[in-house]
Amino acid sequence: MKNLKYLLLCLIMIMMTTLRIDAIEKENKYILGGNLVDESVVGEDLEVVDSREENYDLERFFRPSDMAILNDDNLNILNEFYNKNPYKMDLPSKPFRSGKDTVVNYFNVLREAANPTEDNETGCGSLGEVKGPYPVAYNFLSKSYQKELPYNDFLDSFKNILHINLIKVNNVPADEDNPNLLKYFVELEVIEGSKEDKGLFAYYYGYIYLDKENDGYKIVKMDYSSENYLCAPYHGWAYDAKTFVEIEYGNWCSLIDGDVIVNEDGYTKRAYYKDKDDNEYYVLFYELTNGVDKKIADYKKNKDNQWEVIYINPEKCIQNKESEENKHSQ
Repeated sequence: MKNLKYLLLCLIMIMMTTLRIDAIEKENKYILGGNLVDESVVGEDLEVVDSREENYDLERFFRPSDMAILNDDNLNILNEFYNKNPYKMDLPSKPFRSGKDTVVNYFNVLREAANPTEDNETGCGSLGEVKGPYPVAYNFLSKSYQKELPYNDFLDSFKNILHINLIKVNNVPADEDNPNLLKYFVELEVIEGSKEDKGLFAYYYGYIYLDKENDGYKIVKMDYSSENYLCAPYHGWAYDAKTFVEIEYGNWCSLIDGDVIVNEDGYTKRAYYKDKDDNEYYVLFYELTNGVDKKIADYKKNKDNQWEVIYINPEKCIQNKESEENKHSQ
């Protein structure tokens, strides 16, 4: 009987420990030095796209990037700091002169860095600068971010990442709850290691937040999401700028009076519409490498005929409708 009680107690302790470890792992997962944010995926209950529909082009969702590489500067002035102590480093101020300089130079440093796992079979010998650049890249983070993310965790966030190409970078409007932080949109083309004799291309997009520190700009936060290549071609409307605005701003929020007109300029898309009072709006999108149109910001034309940033959350329209329906049903 005592042995049975002891066995049950051990099993309970193992289960509790497993649950606690799993919960800790789900709290924070880092990649590329930033938080890994789960991308919202269209639910299975939404309408499946019929690829036979006239004028609906699925091909864009399967094509890899043909964008120019933006992090192509060797930054020789930083080479002497490679492999040095990340906590005892005084970098020159030139790479941090502006928010965009900091973002681009962060990826200039990381382009040839590689942190392969032991079972990696990708490549044919040494890979680029191996781990040498990581201490330098770590010093692109603000002091507050470094306290949140110790160097060893920063290094682990690049595990099995062997090469990074920066293919999009744009200054975008600040978040409503972080109005004083600079915000940049980025898209990355990454070569990841494999247990087989090949490398795998993966694409990430996300946002980098910066603030002034001493004589330059340092990174205070990064959020990335991985790009999925098999959601958009087969499921729903939420990946296309025009239908996204028609449904979320029109059907959900009853904000649109008339047609939605989308103007394209490279990977930038602007979806224009008017409300019943003839006010003019547009929603800014960037098309990702996987063909998905990602909403960036909302704009409204003010009384001086100038576009200004506003903040619209269509999901709140759904919540408000549900609240009203619940009131009437009571």
